Amino acid sequence: FFRALAVTMTVSLLTSLVLAVLLTPSLAAWIIRPPRARGTGRAGNGRVADDADDADEGGFVLRAVGRVYERAVRLALRHRLVTAAVCGLLALAGFDLYGRLKVELLPSLEERGFVLDYKVNPPGTSLAESDRALTVVEKLLKDTPEVESYSRRTGVALGLELTEPNAGDFLVKLRPNAARGTDAVIADLRAAIKRTEPQVDADFHGMLGDLIGDLVSSPKPIEIKVFSADEEFLKQTAPAIKTQIDEVPHVADAEDGLTVVGPSLAFRVRSADAQRYGLTAADVAAAVGAAKEGQTASTVLRADRLTAVRVRADAASVATAARMRDLPIRTPAGQVVRLGQVADLREEPGELEIQRDDLRQYVAVTGELEGGDLGGVVGEIKAKLANDPRFPPGTIEFGGLYQQQQESFRNLLGVMGAAVALIFAVLVFEFRSFREPTAIVAGALLALIGSVVALWVTGTSQNIISILGAIIGVGIVAKNGILMLDRVDHMRADGVDVVEALVRSGRRRLRPVLMTSLAAALGMLPLAYGIGSGSDMLRPLAVAVIGALCCSVALSLVATPTLYYLMVRRAAAPRHAEVKTGP
Repeated sequence: FFRALAVTMTVSLLTSLVLAVLLTPSLAAWIIRPPRARGTGRAGNGRVADDADDADEGGFVLRAVGRVYERAVRLALRHRLVTAAVCGLLALAGFDLYGRLKVELLPSLEERGFVLDYKVNPPGTSLAESDRALTVVEKLLKDTPEVESYSRRTGVALGLELTEPNAGDFLVKLRPNAARGTDAVIADLRAAIKRTEPQVDADFHGMLGDLIGDLVSSPKPIEIKVFSADEEFLKQTAPAIKTQIDEVPHVADAEDGLTVVGPSLAFRVRSADAQRYGLTAADVAAAVGAAKEGQTASTVLRADRLTAVRVRADAASVATAARMRDLPIRTPAGQVVRLGQVADLREEPGELEIQRDDLRQYVAVTGELEGGDLGGVVGEIKAKLANDPRFPPGTIEFGGLYQQQQESFRNLLGVMGAAVALIFAVLVFEFRSFREPTAIVAGALLALIGSVVALWVTGTSQNIISILGAIIGVGIVAKNGILMLDRVDHMRADGVDVVEALVRSGRRRLRPVLMTSLAAALGMLPLAYGIGSGSDMLRPLAVAVIGALCCSVALSLVATPTLYYLMVRRAAAPRHAEVKTGP
């Protein structure tokens, strides 16, 4: 997704560059009429006068905005240290507000559907009993007016992992014009299933989140991995962790992850009795296997495939442990003995199903979210488990979608750092100095405060899409700084004072900066309002970009010249000192 978005934006920017250089001037010369002749005054080579004339152009609104901006820049340059301190405080406030945002992997989507994963307890439940319980769940779905259709799988699931006979999933589709949203429908179904069929463990996922979870083998938002080589420790710790996270708000469908294989019958051959009849343990195992599973006796050709014909004992004769003891076994001498004469049968409890990660065995305690954000809920869980002495350090790790979110955020922050470095490198080549690039990049990064404020005001979570929008906003805001400081060098070359050059350049470039920022913001506005199919996914991107653009006009166009002026004054200070000490 991100690669496709980056390629699309790159092609669009290159195409716009070609059109701006070739097509736009041709259309402008053809459509725009030349202005009426008017008197012009010139000073020097005419540049300064042109700038003054340009500053007076525009309607009364733009002239008023220009005057306000000019006063603000002059005031900021006059009190440059105070301005720098205010920018620093705003950066700290933005960083603090950034920590208060909700944290998710993906934005909340209204998909008008969901996936219901289920397990019927206890483990080893027969297919008939599972079907009976799931028929009740199906009736609940049919009685829900918002449900348009559904499909059910038992013993198989939409994911890529193996599925036991007592597990499966529902894929549920809601009506497009349903009165209630997906979250409300899920909450009611969750409560109804727990009330009517408590032996069914139901987990609800969004369709996109379930797909991502299946691809990374971590379908749950909350996954706490408990590592230990001691199975007894796992059996005791996993339920304790489940009890702890059940107390955390917004956690639903918590499971301890202890999957126990159903009970089994163990046959222990009595060697002395078996040898008396000339039997070995392998002979006894082969006889029991042939009776239960059958033995291939022949094949039948069906269409273009050979189908094996298996011969096994009558199902009724091996249905119970008592009847298994009477299973006849033929000895090498031709005698027939009962299984109970050579072996002991006993029922053993199920074994714990163990998973491994990097050859370390673990049990995963999982949970779903109900109304909360991923970062906040996991943060509360971490604080709760950190104060419990029963969970020693090194035995607990967090996986699931939370782990994917952390890795994605680290990768995107690395992308942002690389983007800022590339922008800085391009600016160094353009200005052949470090002062202008530093001021432009600092102003662009300061505009990220606007993205954070916009996300907080709109109640949008911090996710991979909003971070991508912040990266795009940095690039757009950096372009505004280039437009302003590029003019300053020309004015300083004509002998204009630094302060006056910054003020005139800022006012002269105010119109293109406002127009480009306004055009980009208005273009993103329908997406920010969530208009159109699938807009919920890209809404955080639009909100972050609009916030950065608004902040760039209000802050970075003042902070950038101030920082530039501070660096210029510092660089010129030694030269001034040398002049004063001369003869």
